[in-house]
Parts: sequence; C-alpha cells; structure tokens
Amino acid sequence: MNIIELSDKQYLKFKDLIYTEIGITLSDAKKALVNSRLQKRLRLLNLNSYEKYFDYLIQNFESEKINFINSLTTNKTDFFRESYHFEFLKEIVFPKWEKSNKNEFRIWSAGCSTGMEPYSIAITVQEYFFNKKQPNIKILATDIDTNVLDIAKEGIFKLEDIKNINVEVLKKYFYRGNGDNKGTFKVKSNLKKMISFRKLNLVDDIFPMKKKFDIIFCRNVAIYFNTETQQKIFKHFENFVDADSYLFIGHSENLSRLKSNFCLINKTVYNYMVD
Repeated sequence: MNIIELSDKQYLKFKDLIYTEIGITLSDAKKALVNSRLQKRLRLLNLNSYEKYFDYLIQNFESEKINFINSLTTNKTDFFRESYHFEFLKEIVFPKWEKSNKNEFRIWSAGCSTGMEPYSIAITVQEYFFNKKQPNIKILATDIDTNVLDIAKEGIFKLEDIKNINVEVLKKYFYRGNGDNKGTFKVKSNLKKMISFRKLNLVDDIFPMKKKFDIIFCRNVAIYFNTETQQKIFKHFENFVDADSYLFIGHSENLSRLKSNFCLINKTVYNYMVD
C-alpha cells in the first residue's frame, strides 16, 4: 500500500480525539509522527484513507480505541534514567525508612512504559537492603498503553535496553538468554514479585487504588499534557499521599505554574506538605 498523507483537517480530528480521551496535547509539529504511526493501523485494516479510518474508529470505538491510543503514546524510557533520583532513594529516602517504625511502604510508577523504571526502583530497593532487614515494599506500575504493559510484565529486554546496568547487577537480577533467546535478558522473579502492573489513565476522575503511596514517580509524563490537565493530575496525586511522601518528576518538568502542596526539596524531587 502506498503512503497515505494526513491532511491538516484530518489531523485536527485525531488531535482533538486523543486530547478528549487521555488529555494529551499534540502540537502541529507532531503531525508527521501521527501520520507515521496511524499508517500501520490503516494497513492492518486495509483502509486507503484517514477519513475511512476515522469513521471506522468512531463506529468501533470500544474495540479500536486502545489501538488508537497505543499508536499515539510515546514510550521513551531507560533503566536508571535520571540516575540522581535513584541516588536520592539510597541516600535520603531508604535510610529514613530504616529508622521509622513503619514496616510497609508503597511506591507508584505512573507512566511506567515497558517497565524499566519500576524494575530500576526494585533493583535499587534490593541493593540497598541487601543483608539488611527489608520492609515490605510494594511497587504499583501503571500505563495507558496495553502494549508496553505486556512487555513490562514479560520482563524480557534486549542488549541495547540494559546498557545502563552494571554488569554485576545484571548478573544478579537478570537471566541471560541462550539459543533462540541469545541477546536478551529476562528479569528474575525476585524483582517481578515486588511489582504489580496495571492499566490506568491518569486523566480519569477516579483512580481504583485504595491505599496511599510513600513515593510517586511520574517522570517525563506531564510534558505531554497542557497546564490544565497537569493541574488535575498533580492535585489528584495529593489524594494518594500522606505528609512527607515524595514525588519524582522528569528533568524538564516543574510544578511552579501549578497550585500544589508538593514542595521542591531537591532536583525534581518534591515532598508533600499538608496544609
């Protein structure tokens, strides 16, 4: 099938729809990206125009919506991305947890993509508490994209994915693939059992979680939302933290334009302060 061009009018329809569904704001500069990613859906469905795809999407919305969303969400991630956050865990957060009387802690990786962030957190926990009394630490990892969640649950990564992991750490927490699986690395069960992966849309009005979190990682996610949606998300987070909980955001993000009880205490690290 020949390449089909996405007109400005058609792009506006998709742009409005993705904003309505998950709050992501696409700039005009993203038109080529949308054209490239939706092209795959057109080919798979044997459709020869974006108008036909849009009609198909609306007519089969419940079944096609997830494919549409998965096509347009960006999932750039790395193990130990923004490494200073993991140093902060080891140097500040975990020593405080050791000294506390609390025996259970909960961490939320919001926008976990293919799982490299929650697995990095789990490794950091295991490394810090090695030969120490480790509290019960549970990690919830959520994303809107079901495709990346499937990859995360499987926990199998390629050689280029694990380039930021120390060799000794890699041996401790990953199985090296052999035969047909050569060049791949599979996460060991001692990490997997710490993490629960769930589908979640951050712009939903209601989150299903019942308990609060001691840490929320929401890094390089807010940059895809406009200020109004960011405000909604971070205010919603406040319902799921207690005093002295931590929020980690991405290196190009900040909360300065938002009304929030999260106070900056370190490089893109915030503490929740009760009014």
